[in-house]
Amino acid sequence: MTRSTTRRSAAIAIALAVLTPVIAACGSQEQTSGCTPRAIAWLGARTGPARRPPFQNGAELAVHLYNQAHPECPVGYISFDSQGDPDIATRLAQTIVDDPQIIAVVGPGYSGESSKALPIFELAGLPNVTASATNPDLATQGWTVFHRVSGNDAAQGPASAAFLAQTLKVQRVAIIDDGSLYGKKLADLVAASLGERGIVVAPRGTVDPKGVDYRATVEAIAEIGVDAVYYGGVTEPGVRLLRQMRDAGVIAAFMGGDGVFDPSFISGVGSGSAGAYATCPCVDPGLTDTEARQQFRSDYEVFFGDAPVGFTMEYFDAANLLLQAIESGVASREAMDRWLDNVDIPGLTKQLSFTENGEIRVGPIQVLQVISGRFVQVGAVVDGRFVAG
Repeated sequence: MTRSTTRRSAAIAIALAVLTPVIAACGSQEQTSGCTPRAIAWLGARTGPARRPPFQNGAELAVHLYNQAHPECPVGYISFDSQGDPDIATRLAQTIVDDPQIIAVVGPGYSGESSKALPIFELAGLPNVTASATNPDLATQGWTVFHRVSGNDAAQGPASAAFLAQTLKVQRVAIIDDGSLYGKKLADLVAASLGERGIVVAPRGTVDPKGVDYRATVEAIAEIGVDAVYYGGVTEPGVRLLRQMRDAGVIAAFMGGDGVFDPSFISGVGSGSAGAYATCPCVDPGLTDTEARQQFRSDYEVFFGDAPVGFTMEYFDAANLLLQAIESGVASREAMDRWLDNVDIPGLTKQLSFTENGEIRVGPIQVLQVISGRFVQVGAVVDGRFVAG
């Protein structure tokens, strides 16, 4: 076991164990110091084939730093592993709402599990803040408890199309998805936006996320001949698709959404991942261009013994919103929801303020490319145009 793995395992164990002593400690102080037992939960995939990189580490770090600064009344943190399965997420959501000490949720991490968990949270009045569940339909269901600190796929899809058309100057694009709620919706949005630009989309296909042989899809791509392949979906099917494309001699440019913005995508594909693109409504966690981001990077590496990835900074922001609310005196689910609806404060990634339906008001779409074995932010799509840097 590496030092990084050991530190991460320890962090998870601490996070899982912290609630019981926190409740006991706060309960003994409540009459004299005003300390009320409160906890926040994480809901998302930590294990299983749909697991994401340790984005939740951002939330764990935020709680750790808060409790260091507030030893007199720490906040509990419980992690619930959905394995990315909507059915498991449904059961866990019920467990979460049944715990009166939990006054808010960070996550869920995926759109599919969010669509199943959110009706349960809504009925219980339990607010949530996600960063990586990017399906735009989540904000159109009338849920009052829903909040998202990243831009959604309604922005990411057209941004991907703009980059493909303006920067890569494609004429024909194959669009493939993994059949998930997230992947299909994102791929459909890219296809529609490319079509509006007069770019041919063919083939338009779906791969089985549990399958291992994508030969038919790869042969269709090779036979038609395309300038680029756009993939909507999560990491593991994307790894198999690109690896089999490169093995078959298909050299077309490859682009995916935030589902492939994951170090395991690069390690899984190997040298064939060089030059691949990803878009993300998130900030490259490798950036240290501000004092706050430098401090985050330092704190993260000390606590976890590793570098942050993906949506880690966004989940740090998500948890910090809840913690700042608690610090201000919020002690109930209803009060938390009101606080989130009216918040307008600077975060690590952007100004944090929500529209009436829970969407972040500012959500840039970053473009990243695999260079020298890692994703590097090469620019952003702003107002429909790619801006390098």
